[in-house]
Amino acid sequence: MNRKELVLKTFHNEPTDKLLVGFWHHFLEDELVDGLHNPEYMVENLEGARKFKEEFDPDFVKVMTDGLFFMPFNYEDMHCASDLRNLKPTADMDLYFEKSIEFAKNYREIYGNDVFMFYNVFSPTFQINHRMNQTHPEMFEGQEDAPIVTLLKEDPEATQVALDMIADYTEDMIDKIVGSGIADGIYFSVSCFNRGITADIYNKYVTAGEKRIIAKANSYAKDNLLHICGWRGNRNDLSIFTDYDFSVINWAVHAEHVSVAEGKKFFHNKCVIGGFGNNNTDLLCTGTKEEIQDVVEKIVDEAGTTGVIIGADCTIHLDTPDEHLHWVYEKAAEISERLLKK
Repeated sequence: MNRKELVLKTFHNEPTDKLLVGFWHHFLEDELVDGLHNPEYMVENLEGARKFKEEFDPDFVKVMTDGLFFMPFNYEDMHCASDLRNLKPTADMDLYFEKSIEFAKNYREIYGNDVFMFYNVFSPTFQINHRMNQTHPEMFEGQEDAPIVTLLKEDPEATQVALDMIADYTEDMIDKIVGSGIADGIYFSVSCFNRGITADIYNKYVTAGEKRIIAKANSYAKDNLLHICGWRGNRNDLSIFTDYDFSVINWAVHAEHVSVAEGKKFFHNKCVIGGFGNNNTDLLCTGTKEEIQDVVEKIVDEAGTTGVIIGADCTIHLDTPDEHLHWVYEKAAEISERLLKK
């Protein structure tokens, strides 16, 4: 069985004789920087990807799009939620697509064709949230809600217009990167922002656009990955996403207090990734070899190995020592040896 066949079996909840591990981390100190106009960031990102390949040779890879997170729209002209009806792409949009395609091709060159590669795609809510916060921090100063939550409360219809337009361009990106065969699918990051977007609002104004993106990805790829982002402890209403049509699900086990085994049942026994916290105060970053490997054993004891991939709540912290990740791979290999002997 080759590497891709093994990954597919795991994704499709078929028993295998190897327990997979899936970690990824940012390669830039600040992943939100503008790599479109500062190409040195993209060089640094690709160098990080190359080193990660040499160090871990993963069975599948998430493309880390640090520096290219945000599509270029005229956020500087948006001064309130109602202005979002007039959100438009800037003259840099063609350049953004060009650089994103070039970046994905460079990633493929690093990892080769025998490894599944999933392109990182952020939800429209994520893009508006961060870009509005970057361009108009004064609008949200002192507020507990994330910017996108504030905007949806202020004028949900106008915000939906912008969300839907970004979804259109996201579909275009999928056409160009997955449809062309550069990447094998997407890793789609969604969030209801510490439950700030309630389920009824999410389903009314957000879900349809996200499901269009999912349908576009599924039209090209048999398997795609859903990431329900719990970055820095943010919580999500997981029930919002139970009918999202993905093969593989990743959520923040520690933020949500939903174990790998519990989540696998909750998400209709789909393939799941997770088990470790991703902050620099969590065990993966600070623990001993014995403590970290005990977590791997605990995950397997509770959830089994079929359709289970050891990973983290989100992108792991830059402070995480490579040695700690190797301890996880080592324990996974040990468990795989046991599976072979059965």
